[in-house]
Amino acid sequence: MAAMGLADMAVLAALALALSVAALWIVGARMPAPRHSPPAAHVAPAPPATNSFLLRNGTLIDHDAGEFDLPAPKDGAEGDWPRLARWFAPRFALPDRPAEGRQHIASTSPETDPATLEIDTTGARSRVTLRDPRAADTAARHVLLARLAGAVAHSTALLHVPVPVWLRDPTGQIAWENAAAAALPPGHRARLLAGTGRVALEDPARWFDLATHEDAAGTLIFATDVTPLVRAEETRRDFIQTLGRSFADLPTGLAVFDQSHALAMFNPALADLTGLDPVVLSGRPDIFYFFDMLRDRHVMPEPKNYASWRGQIHAMIHAAQDGQYRETWSLVTGRTYRVTGRPHPDGAVAFLIEDISEEISATRHQRAERDILVAALDRVDEAIAVLSFDAGLVFCNRRFATLARLDPGAREAGLPLPDLLECCRARFPDAALWHEVAARLDGRRPAQAMTGRIAREASHALALSLVPLGQGQMMLSLRPAPAEIPAKISGAALSA
Repeated sequence: MAAMGLADMAVLAALALALSVAALWIVGARMPAPRHSPPAAHVAPAPPATNSFLLRNGTLIDHDAGEFDLPAPKDGAEGDWPRLARWFAPRFALPDRPAEGRQHIASTSPETDPATLEIDTTGARSRVTLRDPRAADTAARHVLLARLAGAVAHSTALLHVPVPVWLRDPTGQIAWENAAAAALPPGHRARLLAGTGRVALEDPARWFDLATHEDAAGTLIFATDVTPLVRAEETRRDFIQTLGRSFADLPTGLAVFDQSHALAMFNPALADLTGLDPVVLSGRPDIFYFFDMLRDRHVMPEPKNYASWRGQIHAMIHAAQDGQYRETWSLVTGRTYRVTGRPHPDGAVAFLIEDISEEISATRHQRAERDILVAALDRVDEAIAVLSFDAGLVFCNRRFATLARLDPGAREAGLPLPDLLECCRARFPDAALWHEVAARLDGRRPAQAMTGRIAREASHALALSLVPLGQGQMMLSLRPAPAEIPAKISGAALSA
């Protein structure tokens, strides 16, 4: 049976009683009136009226029911047998498939409905016979009772749906209302029937959204309670205002896009960093238009391929939703921005834009100074290494790397202290000396300077010195020892 709208259900609810009377009238009209005649000789009662449906391999091939149409298939694979079962469903429960032999099925309400079904199956052939002693046309009565049952079910559902519903007749009078509508206080009921759109009620505070549907029988009025939604919107609005006040003085630009990718919140720093008009930002532009404006103002790097521009934005959004977007934008204006994408609940996403131009400039200046210092230290004869208690090798000049035979990448990548000392110990065997150096680099006691001597070939000894530099770092240097210093000194001769 085709699906019915709410208006149809309301009309059917009003007609349920009429249909019941019609069903009784049809049954009575088709049954012969009783006569008060004397009893005659024994006559066999007339057999009950029947309608038969013939199926082969589950496909309906014939029937003798005048008022009969199989329900529309639920999908392309639904066969005739399940469709026939749905047609009988208001009164009978057919099996999923016919079983071999003969089956008798009573109605679902045998106390009030004496109709029966007989299923006779032989091989691929099945005959379904409907018998109803109360009707001359069993199929017509079945259709009528099915419609009546559907109308009653729809009426019951509409009566008990937890949304106030009214039916206003063409004269403007309320012809019908459901249980939820009848349960409203009289004042609330009057306000809702007189209002349109969203109606606010008091004592207690509640909000309803009104919707109407025009029908031949009148106007259906639906009142949906949206109080939780209104309160959630108020809470969200207050929260956003609180965040706005909190982020108003933040120097980092903040742009929060909701689940529909519309700009939901921004702070003043965003307008300052991007040059975008706050009025435009207040218009809640979508995320694509937002980045288009940044591109037009040269506030983000020029795309390499304009044809794939939207694809790049999609990739940016996807990375931000995974919390993996972090890029540095070098702009044509000379400024440098760090842009970070972060996921928010319910599919929202936030972008943080931070001006790191001064940081980048300072880093470049420090790198330039460091390069000059490295170039200068590479030209001295003394082998120098800066060591950290935590980080190991921080820096060494070319002379130290050559003397200790370090890997070429160790100067840039760094080297743990144990590995560095192992390289030195292998290059200049002196267990006592390097044990003392390791003890001074332990970091668990105050840093102290030390000197020592590494004996090599005659007149090629090296003088070692370890000097604290502060901040957990020490400088280790190796240089040719003066000729007057004895050629060899034991670890016990170290001086602090």
